[in-house]
Amino acid sequence: MNYTRLSIYTISTIFIITAILGYFAISRIKFDFDMRNFYPLNNPETEFFYQYTNEFGWDDDYILIGLETKGKDVFEQKFLKAVDSLGKLVRKHHNVKNVASPTEMEVYRFVPYMNVVSNSPLIHLDEPDRIANDSKTVMSRKELVGNLFAPDKKSVAIIIKQVPNLQYENCDSLVKHLEKLVQPFSEFKKVHFAGKCFGQTTFVNLTKTEIVLFIMLSIIVNIVFLYFTYRRFWGIWMPLLVVGVTVLWTLGTMMMLGLSLDFISNIIPTIILIIGISNVIHFLTHFLMEMESGMNKIDAIKTTIRKIGTATIFTSLTTIIGFLSLMFSNVKPLVNLGGYASLGLVFAFIITYTLFPAILVVYNPKYSSKSKSANDFLQNILEPLFNFTMKFKLQIIIVSGFILAFGIWGSLKLVVNQHLLEDINERHPQIQATRFFENDFSGARQFEMEVRLLDSTKSVLEPEVLKSLDKVDKYLSSTYGAGALFSPVGLYREANRVQHSGQNAYFVLPDNESDFNKAKDLVDRFISKAYPKVYTADLKAARFSGKMGDLGSNEINKRNIALAEFMKKEGLDKQISWHITGSAHLMELNNFNIASNVYYGMIFSCLIVALIIGFQFGSVRMAIIGMIPNILPMLFVGALMALSGVNIKISTSILFIMSFGIAVDDTIHFMSSYRFDSKKYPNDRAKALLETYKSTGKAIIVTSLILIGGFSTLIFSSFGGTFHIGVFTSICLFVALLADLFLLPALLFYFGTEPKPIFGKRKKKS
Repeated sequence: MNYTRLSIYTISTIFIITAILGYFAISRIKFDFDMRNFYPLNNPETEFFYQYTNEFGWDDDYILIGLETKGKDVFEQKFLKAVDSLGKLVRKHHNVKNVASPTEMEVYRFVPYMNVVSNSPLIHLDEPDRIANDSKTVMSRKELVGNLFAPDKKSVAIIIKQVPNLQYENCDSLVKHLEKLVQPFSEFKKVHFAGKCFGQTTFVNLTKTEIVLFIMLSIIVNIVFLYFTYRRFWGIWMPLLVVGVTVLWTLGTMMMLGLSLDFISNIIPTIILIIGISNVIHFLTHFLMEMESGMNKIDAIKTTIRKIGTATIFTSLTTIIGFLSLMFSNVKPLVNLGGYASLGLVFAFIITYTLFPAILVVYNPKYSSKSKSANDFLQNILEPLFNFTMKFKLQIIIVSGFILAFGIWGSLKLVVNQHLLEDINERHPQIQATRFFENDFSGARQFEMEVRLLDSTKSVLEPEVLKSLDKVDKYLSSTYGAGALFSPVGLYREANRVQHSGQNAYFVLPDNESDFNKAKDLVDRFISKAYPKVYTADLKAARFSGKMGDLGSNEINKRNIALAEFMKKEGLDKQISWHITGSAHLMELNNFNIASNVYYGMIFSCLIVALIIGFQFGSVRMAIIGMIPNILPMLFVGALMALSGVNIKISTSILFIMSFGIAVDDTIHFMSSYRFDSKKYPNDRAKALLETYKSTGKAIIVTSLILIGGFSTLIFSSFGGTFHIGVFTSICLFVALLADLFLLPALLFYFGTEPKPIFGKRKKKS
């Protein structure tokens, strides 16, 4: 067979495919941070929310602008005029539907003899002598305090209703326009922005920066470790070429299929660069060992494939299974991460065993070691490490048992919890803006709840029903923590105040039939048109909409339970059904679902890996031995997370499955090599283990250090979840390396069994 010609054909074919997919990867790369992608797939809650939005509109199509004054308080003419000017400028943008500005609020009064509603400015901007009195009126209106005016009178808020469903490009344009608008105003001490568009553009812009950063850092880490391991220029560029092609194939396929990168899938290129090089290192290390033993190049390649091919198939399979288990999730970005990271690892295996051998055949470098010191250092420490392990093997097992117990104890303390913007660094302006709106106003997190009458013959606008809803409104405002509420109750409170000359004492539900009928007339003719829609056309359901702080999914869940207890205590559960919904609610619901997804995903991964090891050795005992060094790091990291106050959430949940799939690779390589060596030394288990240690230990150490170094680069991320993936995955892989070097040989020495043929022996016919 002409191996040179075959290799040239292989390289040419891969080059053409890479050029095509590389074009898609570079020219069509897209980013998408629409949080609606994180709604649970095929879930009744998601379907309910979509029906809810059809009735009442989307809850997250708003922008908040917080303006701090430089003066004593906001009720100074110069500051208020600046706020008014800004509000009018904002309204002109084509992606803005409506603006609620503090200076444009009006006081409405019913004129009985004319049967009309008159209006006057809440704040008289052109009459400075009246502003002091206006400030008292404003601060006496509780629906404005915490909504448009801060309780301490140091800041105001402008609420913008934007055009629904703006994508990144339009959001980015609107964000830049608003940021530019506020720049000329010297009257503002500080300006804060919050809302979907600002969150979306923040995530996208950070992701664009971090993709480049992490790819560059991963390449640097790979170069450093490859140099110190092989001390050959071709020992650097060949492996990097393989993983570089793999990344282009993966990204190209994603872009060709129309997928966009989000703040979870943005780590796929880094993952491929880090994990994909593992196979290349195992291949190159064994290839060089065969070449240095005097074997010719073609035979060295064939022997390498025979010796590590099966193990590499199994290790690739286990890592792929780890990522595929993410597809148990009902969160689209996690499903995409699991699917396309798995596809990338399939590409990595294919390219490693096609392009890499083809380059080795065509290229003719000097294969003798340029500097044996690098190789000798690792090779020379392996035997002492093994001797240490054998000397203290019992103590190692005992200490590992204590670590395992600690891991179980700590992991049970893990809490499922997520804040909406927790994944951004606390120092980021977007987080500071969120804290500002939480401290000075009602918050920036949307609260949405639908209530529906159990008695279909009644209407949500009947006096008795409104009195029941009034109890709900007061509980939500005073106890639950939802502020700036809109509801049918609010409409009738305002109508009652309007018909009593705007007096705040009448900002309550009408207390007699006559006043109620007058209020109903005002609501129908005027007030309902000036406020967001808060009841359905058939009058059988109503909306409670407001804002609150980003308290975290765990705390919100507790408050939802308390709300249910309140409803039951007041007997409201016999009159109405209620349904918490909204974008934030779906995100929090996802967080709780993910905890169970991780649990089942880990069980699935463990069972598959145990089957693979058991299949290799034909032994259940060996399967258990192989699992222990990999379960221990997972539990240890779980305990560290719990003690560090890191919660289970969308981003951190993936590190367990991902780490397990990666960590188990070294165990399989070690046990596969031990299976081969135990046949050479059937009656000397220690000698077989030493041979395994010396032949596989170097590759295990090098690949683990590259993986640890690669994942450590993620600590530079501005996303908290990515940072935690970097920290805890690195710790997990380091503990897994120690377990493979010390615990696994000790377990094999005491409890290992002799390997059986994978496919069994055929019985000879008599």
